[in-house]
Amino acid sequence: MLEDTGVAAYLYLSSPDSDAIVADAWVYNRIEAPTIDTVKDYRPDPPPAAEGYTTADAYLSHPAAHAWSFEWAPDGQSVAICADGVALAFVRAGQRTGFSRYLVRSGPWGEPWSDEVYEATFPRS
Repeated sequence: MLEDTGVAAYLYLSSPDSDAIVADAWVYNRIEAPTIDTVKDYRPDPPPAAEGYTTADAYLSHPAAHAWSFEWAPDGQSVAICADGVALAFVRAGQRTGFSRYLVRSGPWGEPWSDEVYEATFPRS
């Protein structure tokens, strides 16, 4: 599931037998990245990624302008979210936090993008 709160968007992977979230990945911010000191002000909702953790492309003011789709791994246990055919974030089976194209360093929002991990999880046929 992709959830856009109007402040940030997250990709969630649920357990096959329930709605319980087993993994998540931050996808983008709908606002400019806040300072790390102000991130707590966005709780209890999932907070936007803070400055110093994101690329300049992390701010997406008009997500509806893009065509969104999910890409499932061949085993059906991992999923990526794509905008206009480009994967922006993904979660892997067995890992609680995911990877995001717009992260520049590891932190509470997940891991920076890894082509190697992405290609191993979603091999091209």
